[in-house]
Amino acid sequence: MAKEVNKEVFEVLPVPQAVSRFVIPSLASMLITIIYSLADTFFVGMLNNPSQLAGLTVAFPYYQFLNAFASLWGIGTNSVMSRALGEKNYDKVSRVSSHGFWGALIFMAIICALFFIFEKPLLYAAGASDQSFVSASSYMMIVFVIGGIPTVLSIVISNLLRAEGHAKIASRGLMLGGLLNCILDPIFIFGADMGVAGAAIATLISNCVSLIFFIIVYIRIKETSYITLTPFKGGLSWKLLKDIVLVGLPSGCLTVLGATGCIIQTSLYSLYGDAAVAGWGVVNRISFISIYTVHGVGQGVLPLIGYNYGAKNFNRVRAVNKYAIGLTEILSCIIMVLSLIFSAAIVRVFINDADTIQAGVIIMRHYMLSTPFMAIILLVSTLCQAVGKWQYSLIMLAIRQLIFNIPITFLLNGLFGMKGVASGQPTTDVICLFGALFVFYLLNKNMKKEEAYILKKQ
Repeated sequence: MAKEVNKEVFEVLPVPQAVSRFVIPSLASMLITIIYSLADTFFVGMLNNPSQLAGLTVAFPYYQFLNAFASLWGIGTNSVMSRALGEKNYDKVSRVSSHGFWGALIFMAIICALFFIFEKPLLYAAGASDQSFVSASSYMMIVFVIGGIPTVLSIVISNLLRAEGHAKIASRGLMLGGLLNCILDPIFIFGADMGVAGAAIATLISNCVSLIFFIIVYIRIKETSYITLTPFKGGLSWKLLKDIVLVGLPSGCLTVLGATGCIIQTSLYSLYGDAAVAGWGVVNRISFISIYTVHGVGQGVLPLIGYNYGAKNFNRVRAVNKYAIGLTEILSCIIMVLSLIFSAAIVRVFINDADTIQAGVIIMRHYMLSTPFMAIILLVSTLCQAVGKWQYSLIMLAIRQLIFNIPITFLLNGLFGMKGVASGQPTTDVICLFGALFVFYLLNKNMKKEEAYILKKQ
């Protein structure tokens, strides 16, 4: 059977319609991801045990590391594949998909083994108390050590499908896992009386089901797709692995640095008791609504930008960038306003403990102010990756987290206590917004240079 790429969507369809074809399924899958991320916190919070919720909060940043590794391999492979499709280099598309999948599998096998060895010091470093350690340990061992490989591989395959234009089916697989997790959570947490361990088992099963779904999809479409899961097709190429990792590195570092920042913040909140840690756990999950919304838009437009950049259709790249930024800002501002107005009600939904609610409201009303600024920073980072300018993205994100966020958070904690910790991220993102706008300017300047060079050659 002939292998085809939907060129009409990539090249011809008006930008708003083309973006919607990719972004709507991506946002739908992110919405389900948000729901099942919130589900663990919601159902564990129903136990009204701040120590168990604190244990889940302590372990959760390490679960974010899985998203980091999935982004490293998934976004990197997606970007390289999309540009190869735009260049009509279909053999490279197949080889990249193969290297991305198997590279991720081997990488995760090593990472899971390391986390098994260093589990105890990692959890205590993240702010675990003697009361919350047992819950944190059970969640981390089940979700990360046992479930790390299927979790990452399911996200990697979804990115392979999205790069080739199969946005809807890529989203369906992730949505399937998310919905299943919401169903299984109460069964294991309450029905089996397993608490946090039950939430972990529900997440593990859900991610395994998503992976199985994607494998079945691959088997069904492989005759008409350039995607291949043959181990390192064409022979192991360190250059291809390097290209994938370098392009995906900013996304991976973004999540790793974000998780590291979350670990530091959790550790600082632990100075104010388990109720503060539990309240921060709720706010952290709510903040994922804005983060995943930005990722949904970014991952949706990434193949569209990468394809047209590879095809040297720079006007379409600029039009997609402009539309994506406007859409992201509208969505992020709505999220911020709602979270500020309904902060007390939101925290109460997750746990009906007076001390936790009080702490959660204080943290949310400071922390969520970062939302519209964060949206621009993260989206510009994704746009850089889409066109292969990983250096811009990596430098921008490293400066944001290491140079500004961590030192500012410590400084504000010393000056204003718990409110200061919550104010660290918005303060950082206001400063770093100017850097993101400068990077976006450089991105457009480089495209204009490439345009001029192509016209000169003609």
